[in-house]
Amino acid sequence: MKRILQVLTLLTAIFIAGISGGYAFELNGFTDVSFTKSTEGNNRPVGDDEYRNGDFAFGTLDLYLAQTVDDIDVLVELIVEKGNVLDLERLTIGYTFSDAAKLRVGRFHTPIGFWNNAYHHGVQLQPTIERPDFLKFEDDGGIIPTHVVGASLSGRVNTGVGAVDYSVMIGNGPMIETVEGVLSPNNISDNNVGKAVAFNAAISPSALEGLKLGVSGHIAEIKSNDIPMTVAVDQAIYAFAATYANGPLGLAAEYYTINDKDEATEDDFSNNAYYGLITYTFMEKWVPYVMYENLSVEDSVGDVDPYMAALEIGKDTEELTVGLRYNINYRSSVKGEYRNIIDEGGADWNEVAFQWALAF
Repeated sequence: MKRILQVLTLLTAIFIAGISGGYAFELNGFTDVSFTKSTEGNNRPVGDDEYRNGDFAFGTLDLYLAQTVDDIDVLVELIVEKGNVLDLERLTIGYTFSDAAKLRVGRFHTPIGFWNNAYHHGVQLQPTIERPDFLKFEDDGGIIPTHVVGASLSGRVNTGVGAVDYSVMIGNGPMIETVEGVLSPNNISDNNVGKAVAFNAAISPSALEGLKLGVSGHIAEIKSNDIPMTVAVDQAIYAFAATYANGPLGLAAEYYTINDKDEATEDDFSNNAYYGLITYTFMEKWVPYVMYENLSVEDSVGDVDPYMAALEIGKDTEELTVGLRYNINYRSSVKGEYRNIIDEGGADWNEVAFQWALAF
């Protein structure tokens, strides 16, 4: 109740401030409810009971406010997650010089890859029920720094061969919270010596309508919150993305290489992850889709990547998802999925999931 009152107080203050200045913020949001059932499968770890009983769950209550005053804009996004946890996911202040140059400061999504910037926290936006596993948000078990606190410059430039979208960023390096086993964007301080930097460049070639090709990267020093430090790595992530949308057919694929250097031993580790997604829309409402994803974690004799170990990622995994989405209207959809999950340890199980998502 205290957290809810804090949210309501903040929203009320923002709304009153908007009215008093002659501008009114518009409150929008997303929400969803899901049901997931998993099978026991083969060699599934003892104690891994996730979804075995068949679980109903509310997803996220995503509230966001946005306002533009002349060339200045502000965005606030508050999330009430599973377990009634309140998170301020995005808070940005921006200034638009032109279409080719937009400055943003605050907490925002790291400009890496395609999915992380195309689909934000409202699941109504994305074609599937869940994000690819390795692209999940930090507090949901993801292994990519999906949020950052810092400053970015982005824009679009039209060239003779097509439109080029770009983004460059500098911000606090991520921190690993070892007790929880999750990444943290370091919201109010930075426990790393150097700042994190990232870039993203994508071209939409004029010669082939609907195609977009992108390359991006994120470089940072990442340390744990332990004293003394138990994890300290120099990390470089590079990603390559290709998307195609023209008519009813949609294609998306991303490949990530996550390179970690242990500062203590100077051992190098290279991990790879990718996904491929195919969608097809017919009768304007029905969208069947297929997605395959794969994560490969490198280890050597007697050594493991301390970054992956701290995040409790120790096995190669692959997942096949087959689903059907029905768009009730442009603000609401119902999705059903079948998933087959396999990990290196020989575990193999299936999941069936359903979700009703809404934007308001």
